[in-house]
Amino acid sequence: MEVRQLEMFLAVVEAGSYLQAGERLHVAHSAIHRQVKMLEEEIGEPLVYRDGRTLQLTAAGRDVEQLARRVLNDIANVKMRLRESHSLESGRVQLGTGTTMVLTFLPRVLEVFRARYSGVEVQVMTGTATEVLAAIAAGSLDLGIVFTTPVSPIDTADLELTPLYEEEFVLIVPPGSPFERRASVSVADLNGASMITFSRSSRMRQFIESQLASRGVRIKVVMELENEEAIERMVALGIGSAFVSRRRAEAEGLPFVTLSDIDICATASLAVSARIPMTRAAREFRTICLECAGRHYQMGAHV
Repeated sequence: MEVRQLEMFLAVVEAGSYLQAGERLHVAHSAIHRQVKMLEEEIGEPLVYRDGRTLQLTAAGRDVEQLARRVLNDIANVKMRLRESHSLESGRVQLGTGTTMVLTFLPRVLEVFRARYSGVEVQVMTGTATEVLAAIAAGSLDLGIVFTTPVSPIDTADLELTPLYEEEFVLIVPPGSPFERRASVSVADLNGASMITFSRSSRMRQFIESQLASRGVRIKVVMELENEEAIERMVALGIGSAFVSRRRAEAEGLPFVTLSDIDICATASLAVSARIPMTRAAREFRTICLECAGRHYQMGAHV
């Protein structure tokens, strides 16, 4: 059963004769008659019968008519959606990232994207870098923005990573901390300090702790949490200090200090699947991310 056969069959149903159906489709009526016969042979039932000078549908013919209308309507809808997607009048982008990106980098990206492609929906999922990258590799996300570090390098077999900008991590401190009124501290000052960190599986935690350990510094982990909001809340309650993105600390007005003798920086990277082709909407979103990174997040610069 072919789409063209269904088109010819519907033309016969609507015109009431092979001759008029042929005129409508600009096809010889004998060719239409042959295709309908082939359809009947495939189904094993007659689809039409002659009643005087017009053709009438059998019970099987009525079933095939409903099927044909449904199939052709579905095909027309798919073609329309593809045309709209090509012109980006509609569509969807599925993005995965962390809450820091949602607060600092994404607002400008979303503003530009919505101004250009107002009909395209952007769905944002927040999670750890590991979760986001796994979802991209599995095809459930179009792209992601995550922090990458030299520690625990990401398996890029199924991924393509493009650097966007460098991000410095600073120490947010609780009220009453001896660091509270200082602009910077040395890494040695953190030896034995009470710290609130991400879980042990966090790539950023592993990276930061390796940087401190390389200077002989051991911190005292007093709490392990899964997201920045909870960490910031515990710092405000005086539980301990924590490392967060400098842009996040600045955006939220959090008191922080920098490290005077070591730079703790990660790369914000754009990740896409290396196997699954991107939709046009995802490609345009990626382009805008690169534009915004180049314009507002120059490598090593802060705004």
